[in-house]
Amino acid sequence: MKRLKNLCLLTLAILLVSFGAAGMVTFAASDTSSSSTQNGLVEENGKLYYYKNGKLVTDKLGIKIGKSYYKISKKGVCKKVSEAAGRAGVQLEKIGRASSNSKTLKKAFKWCSTKITYKTNCGSPSSGQSDAAYYSIYGFKNKKGDCVVMAATFYQMAKVLGYNAKLVRGYIVSGYNSDGSPILASHAWVTIKISGTTYVYDPNFAYVQHTLSNNTSAHSGYKMTYTKTGSKKQYVYYSSKKKLLK
Repeated sequence: MKRLKNLCLLTLAILLVSFGAAGMVTFAASDTSSSSTQNGLVEENGKLYYYKNGKLVTDKLGIKIGKSYYKISKKGVCKKVSEAAGRAGVQLEKIGRASSNSKTLKKAFKWCSTKITYKTNCGSPSSGQSDAAYYSIYGFKNKKGDCVVMAATFYQMAKVLGYNAKLVRGYIVSGYNSDGSPILASHAWVTIKISGTTYVYDPNFAYVQHTLSNNTSAHSGYKMTYTKTGSKKQYVYYSSKKKLLK
């Protein structure tokens, strides 16, 4: 009888241990399943991906993750970019991409020429920092700035869209002396070479025409050429060495 009682107790102990082990396995499996929902930056097969709420984020011209900026391909591969390029991409996402890059470029130009309020004294780049980087970051952050800021923000967005853009510093004719010689004022604009032709994009010109003069029918400052612009006496452009640009 005593032997039977011991056998029953041993059987009960085995059952309890088995039940406990089974419970721990179930919990561990549940815990593993919960942790499988990926979030944040994840490296997979040597490539970086970004998950948000367990979903892979794809096709972003710019996104801020933590303190850094990235561009994400249509397949979800993340590439770290500079702050200037990242902010430009983020702004392009905010204004919304159009059906083509050329239409998106025009939306970007409109944003630079209407959403940045004119302001002087915007500071200057730190040692080793380019004009394009400093002034574009200033513009994206403050939504204020002068001709350089307006041009730099557009330049960065054009670059993100894949255009061969250049930020140009030079002069424009602001008036004429009594002897007919031009009065030059420092200025900044962007050029983009398309199919062999260099076009001028001048957000500040558009700002002056549309905002200050309230003349929306005037030349917009978008996709001009030096020759055409100069011949119309609207904005005559000179290089940084004060050479007439044709």
